[in-house]
Parts: sequence; structure tokens; C-alpha cells
Amino acid sequence: MRFLPVGCSLRASTVTCVALLTSISGTVGFTCSPFSPTASSALASSLKEAARSDNTPDVVVISPPGGLGEIASVEAARLGGSVRWFVVSAPSPSGSAASSTLALTSDTLAAIEQAGGSIELAGSDAESLLLGSDDGSSAASAVASWCRGTKSVICTYDGDEEEKRRVDRAKTADDRELGNEVKAIRSGIRVAAREAIGVASSGATKVAMLYSGDEMGGDANKEKKGGLLQGLFGGNAAQIPDTLSDAMKGSINVIRYGELFGAAESSPESSPFIGGPRRDPVVRDMYTMRSIRMDPTISVSGNILSGGSKSNRLAIGAAATRLGLGKISIPSKIGGIDVSLSSFAGTDGPTEEEWNAEFNRVSEMLSSPTGGATLFSADFSSVPSTKRMAEWIATKWAPAILRSYDIAGIRVGARPVYAVQTADDTVELVWQELVDFNSVTSGKMIVQVSENGMTASRGGGDAAAGFGAISMKPLPGEDILVRRLGDAASQAIEKGLAVKPIVTKDKPKAEVVAEPIVVAAVAATSEPVSTDSGPRSAGARRSSERSRGKRRVKSESSEES
Repeated sequence: MRFLPVGCSLRASTVTCVALLTSISGTVGFTCSPFSPTASSALASSLKEAARSDNTPDVVVISPPGGLGEIASVEAARLGGSVRWFVVSAPSPSGSAASSTLALTSDTLAAIEQAGGSIELAGSDAESLLLGSDDGSSAASAVASWCRGTKSVICTYDGDEEEKRRVDRAKTADDRELGNEVKAIRSGIRVAAREAIGVASSGATKVAMLYSGDEMGGDANKEKKGGLLQGLFGGNAAQIPDTLSDAMKGSINVIRYGELFGAAESSPESSPFIGGPRRDPVVRDMYTMRSIRMDPTISVSGNILSGGSKSNRLAIGAAATRLGLGKISIPSKIGGIDVSLSSFAGTDGPTEEEWNAEFNRVSEMLSSPTGGATLFSADFSSVPSTKRMAEWIATKWAPAILRSYDIAGIRVGARPVYAVQTADDTVELVWQELVDFNSVTSGKMIVQVSENGMTASRGGGDAAAGFGAISMKPLPGEDILVRRLGDAASQAIEKGLAVKPIVTKDKPKAEVVAEPIVVAAVAATSEPVSTDSGPRSAGARRSSERSRGKRRVKSESSEES
């Protein structure tokens, strides 16, 4: 296993991560330290020489320090991949410089060496990445030269809040209110991702690890052009992509998480015990919640899981690295997956077979006609006329629900307006909203009636108005309609539009009663045993009277005297 000292051609104030081996009590630390202006050119030439002479990396990870980026890098190397981790840090105040350490245990190093993996580190502050391409101090060109030919790119924002807190410790109270390091870090990550994808190999895998509410479509998640970042660089700022999807270009695989817990090996919080060993130890959740479940984000279960679930960083990093290294195959007809991962109680992490089974289940759901966006399903024994039931939903049931207070009371944004029967067995409930004082279709709920059931799925809106893609988030009032569809199924059975499904019970198995075992007794004598009763029952009396106690005997003796 080889660790190369690498760096970037950056400005004097830029922080560069240099891989240095220092053995301390069974761990190896990779120290991220600042470099001087005189050393920047040497580091840049070292980086370019390493990029030319060394093999192309299997995985490039772009992230803030620590967090999911570190976990994904170490996991990919543990699986035998050649990893290059590019760290994007926050612009540090004048007079201070970032310095952090990536510590790996001896067991992890042994596993990486046995698998044939390697890790190389480099980095830049966000300020240098956001400079224009014509600026000689821009770090974008160094990113492109270092990531050239990579087979996959993995990006995440996790760790930006911790990086901001590190920078704020060196600021005054007034400066903390003016800072916007989180936005700068995220913009720098998107710029670095764009440069890495531009020089990646053909067909490179793209993976993004995002929070459940980040970059799910719509204008709310897009960064405003100009503003603070434009003012910092006097108009000479790089063109910043709005989202990671825009930066990575094309179909990407997105793994979403809820409330994160767990830490990387370099963090003090990676210890299994909270507060150290005790008589009654308290084990951290990252070791007791390793079971996972994945669902398409677009599905109801995916929305529920991503919105209020907890996700183990170890599981998120493991899923991303398996996608990046190609150990999980995604059908080409899907293009890319967008799934939500939740963690549950269990001390054993998923095996390779369990990872494959979970991804196959999600791929089958996404390959279905609804694309995994199934919102409701009900089974019937039979539907005598699908056309008649569809007409009842479109003309009777839907108008009554759309006029209810819960739906009609939606005053802001999109809301379901009307229902239309588009086929003999299909009804569409249409969402509309005002865009530039024009009413446009922003989404649909498609109700499909079959001979033995009814399903409802989410659909896209008007593509010309920018709503062609199926919304990842639930549409306003969608949960109300889904609940009312359960009532619709019951009403359809009462009205004779559908036949209630017959539940067949399994016949109980007949209990096998064991026959009693008769054991023959052997008589001690050959004389037959008499069944007659004793002499008392035949009327015989005792020959002499017995005493019935001491008191009676004394009384009789006194009378005689």
C-alpha cells in the first residue's frame, strides 16, 4: 500500500492536505496542514507528477473534512479501491489556518493493505475553488489534473456545519454573523465535482449523499446567483452549478439520509462507549443500529423514512462506496436511483448478499410502470366494470373530496383542482399552481382501476412549464387524498362497483392423538383376584368394643366403682 504526498497549486492562504505517515499508539494519522507560498509550486508539481505517473483512481471523493467523506474514502480503500479524497474546507480568517488529522487504526490499515487499496489526500479552501478560471490562483485546474481518468465520483455536503463551527472559533461575535461558510463550502464542492466529472472516464459512476430535503427539485433549492460570493471576488467568480445534479451532469445515484448519527474513525465520538468504560456501559447507536432499509425517495414509504428517520453514517458510506466501485449493478433502463436509507436496531451490519438483495428490491420498484411512485393500492376479489368504477371516481368521489375544506383550504402553492377520466380504467387528479399569473399543471395523481384492484401513483406535470419530472416531495394535499382513497375502496364495495376480497383461512391441521400404551401386569400368584367386598359390608359386627379415647375409658371405670 502506498501513500503519496500530494497537494494543489493554490494561493498562499489555501490549506492543503498532505499525507504524512506518523505511527502513534497503533494508529496512523494523515495530517492536513497549511503550506507556505514557497512550497506551493513544489506541491503543485508533485500533484501533477503523481497524476501522470500513477494509475487512474477508482474513486474520487469530494467533501468537507470528516463525516461521510472520510467514511466513504476509508470504506472504498478497505474494499480494495484506489481512492483520492479531495477535502473542501472553509475560508479561514487571516492569521489562522486549518489543521486536522485523519487517524486510522492498525486494523483498518491492515484491512486496506490486504485488499490492495490505497488512499491519497488533497484539498483546497472553498475560496480558491470559486475563483474564475482565468485567475492563476484558482484551484479548479488542480482538481481536474488530480482527478483525471477516475472511474467514479462521490460527493456529499456532510461536515459543512462542523467546518463552520471550527472557523467561527477564531472569529469575533460580529464576524460570525456576517460569515456564510456553509454556502461557500457547498458551492466549492459543486465546482470541484464539475471539474472532476469533466475529466472522468467515459461512463463514470456518479454518487451523491444528500440530506432528505436537499436538492429535491424546484427553485427553492437553487442558489441565487451573485450575492455574497459574487461580491467576495469582485465579479471574477467561477460559474457555480445550482445543484450537484447540475454539476455532475446526467443521471446520478442519490442516497438520502435522515438524522445522521455515528462518526468516522478520526473522531473522538467513534468510541463504542459513551463516556468511556463503566460498570453499566452505554453503547453508541452507531454500533447498535446497523440494520438498514432502503426505499425509493419518490414513494410514500421513502418520504416517511427520509423525513423522520435516523441514518447511520457507516451505512450511508458503505452504500455509496459499493455503488461507486461497481459492486452494485443498477439496470441501465433506470438511469440512476434516488433512494432513502434508514437504520434500525441490530448489531450486525448488512452482508454483501443483503446489500445486493436490498438494491435489487429497490431497482425492481423503480423499474415498475409507476417508477416506484405508488401511493396507494387496494385489492378486490373482482371489479365487474372498470369503466363504470372509473367514471364513479371521476364524477362522484373526486369532486366531493376536492370541494372539502382540507383541499379547498390550500391557499399557497399548488393544489388539486379537478379530476378527468383519461381512459376507461384511468382517472387523473390534476394539481395546478400560478406561475407568472398563468395556471400550469405541476403534478398529477393517476388512479388506475384493474379487474382485481385499484392503485394510485404520482405523475409529472406540464413539461413545457418545467414540471415534467415526477416530484420527489409529496404534493400539497396528497396525503389527504391517499387517506380518502381507502374510503373510496370501501364505498365501491358497498355500491356494488367492486367485490370484497375473500380471505381464505388455512384449515387447521388435525391433531394426531397418540394411542395409550397398555402394559400387561403379571400376577404374582395363579389364584384369581376376588372382586367381592369385605366382611363389614356383609353385616358382620366386631367381636369386642374398642376404646374410643382415654376420656371415655376413665368415665366407664368411675361408673363401675
